[in-house]
Amino acid sequence: MVRFLPLGNGRLLVTFDRDMNLIDFYYSKSQSENHGGHPFKMGIMVDKNFNWVRNDNIIDYDYMDHTAIGRIYSRFDDVAVTIYNFVYPYMDIFVRRVELKNLASNQKNIKLFFHQNFNIYGNNIGDTAFYEPVKNVVIHYKGRRYFLASTIDESGKTMDTFAIGVKDFGGLEGTWKDAEDGVLSKNPVAIGSVDSVIGHTIILPPGGEGQVYYYISCGNSEEDVVNKTFDFNELKYFELRTANFWRTWSNKGNFPMETGAISLFKRSLFIIRSHMNQLGAISASSDSDILKSNKDGYYYVWPRDAAIAAFALMKSTHYGPARLFFQFSMDVVEDDGYFFHKYNMNGTRASSWIPRIMKGRNNLPIQEDETALVIWSLYNYHNYVRDIEFISNLYENLIKKSSEFLYNFQEGGLPKPSFDLWEERYGIHAFTVATVYGALNSASKFADLLGETSYAEKYKERANEFKQNFIEIFYSKEKGQFARSIIDGNLDLTIDASLLLLPRFGIISPDDPNMRSTFEKIISKLWVPNIGGLARYEGDNYQRIKPDPQVPGNPWIITTLWAADYYDSIGEKDKALELINWVINHSQSSGVLSEQINPYNGEPLSVSPLVWSHSEYVITLLNRINR
Repeated sequence: MVRFLPLGNGRLLVTFDRDMNLIDFYYSKSQSENHGGHPFKMGIMVDKNFNWVRNDNIIDYDYMDHTAIGRIYSRFDDVAVTIYNFVYPYMDIFVRRVELKNLASNQKNIKLFFHQNFNIYGNNIGDTAFYEPVKNVVIHYKGRRYFLASTIDESGKTMDTFAIGVKDFGGLEGTWKDAEDGVLSKNPVAIGSVDSVIGHTIILPPGGEGQVYYYISCGNSEEDVVNKTFDFNELKYFELRTANFWRTWSNKGNFPMETGAISLFKRSLFIIRSHMNQLGAISASSDSDILKSNKDGYYYVWPRDAAIAAFALMKSTHYGPARLFFQFSMDVVEDDGYFFHKYNMNGTRASSWIPRIMKGRNNLPIQEDETALVIWSLYNYHNYVRDIEFISNLYENLIKKSSEFLYNFQEGGLPKPSFDLWEERYGIHAFTVATVYGALNSASKFADLLGETSYAEKYKERANEFKQNFIEIFYSKEKGQFARSIIDGNLDLTIDASLLLLPRFGIISPDDPNMRSTFEKIISKLWVPNIGGLARYEGDNYQRIKPDPQVPGNPWIITTLWAADYYDSIGEKDKALELINWVINHSQSSGVLSEQINPYNGEPLSVSPLVWSHSEYVITLLNRINR
């Protein structure tokens, strides 16, 4: 299910569903706990007519003016409704401003209803919600997580009604149903699986306008959140500061690019940054809906995805966030120098399906390219920033440790087998060899920079050994292409889009005839008919809609961008632009990019947003400018 308008500050991250309900509500020091996962509805009653805000009555939605403020347009019974949503960068508060305009010639009595649907710590067991009369607020809590909800309008009037009750238990749908007749029960407390609704009345004369702020303050105690109640002007100031922060942030690098590409470029940067916490962890996606199908999700740090995101941030001159990721990497790297499959946002090991034994042999539960990409990305950071003091601090405990692992994790002149970037096959993969080559070259330069000549020479020697063996072993003259893998000693010549990235890591030039012939086969075999876009590889069945021999697989955003980047690298800029525009045309109106696209109707598939998709978009455009 697509998530829209992600908004975050490194501790608090919220997303919206297709009906513009608040849906995911990540909050903690490491932005790692989802206290939502179910819709927080918003209702509006104009005179006696009640409606929930939902997709069929939303006119438009988008980020506002290159800021991370989400704006939603709607209209109910001659009342124009504009809803502005933001997370305040300097305090853990989600704020929603509702702007109302009476377009009728008669007075309108308007009641706004805001629904709180917390599942604190990710479950609905043992939650408490209660009405606090002194501050006139509703508070939800469990353990060390407290959430306060309230409203205020321009006159200083706060919420005028509320209801608290049981949801999803004993046949009860939830307190939100209580709002549909416009009258709330004012039940003051409930425990267990609970939700709440607060209401705010505003009367508008003909042509009149009004504004109401709704906000949720987050904290670790009742005292903490009770101290985070605000008047109208304070919230207005918070909104102004939020807009100023993001407008300044997004304009840090002034890059010349095609007009139609700029908007998605800036939105991509917002989305990447919103998925990063204050520790430097970058999650793959905030979309929690996939939990419903396999009980696990994408809200983890894959070192691969995160290293690519850090590379995108660094290339767009956002060096500070990139630096935070590398600090996080040093903190979580395993003692033997490799990165685990994936990590939680607080740096602890996350779930992993990779076995510890393969074909009777002990196996490291890794994808080696993840370790390599961190070192490669870090050298690119240094190349831009020349932050020698920072590099010196990372050298022993990250760079050298991981480089020694990459140097030693080999047999027969190539890296040892591990799982591929698609997390499907165990073997020696072209993409992995290329990333390890790039990482060892980077390690050699780091060592030379710091005067460790012997290490510089040995890393360079091993990188060249891998390159020579790769060129000799992986290229099939008979097929005129590179193999994607060696599995059980045999070349796997399945056409795979990941081969497009070989030039990025320097193992081969994009102009090399063998690379050009491989590229031609990739375009020929993996272009998806009718809808367009590039599939991952021949016969890809992951989330396939239906059996269809004409469709090699679902088109992916990242693979299509890889093809665009390759076209640019060989000077075919018009063809590159065609693919960039294909990606733009398959983004949501708010600029959200999914993982995949439905090959029959062009709709987003799988998780959305996918940070990797946004990162590759940023990288592709900046490579295009800099070539």
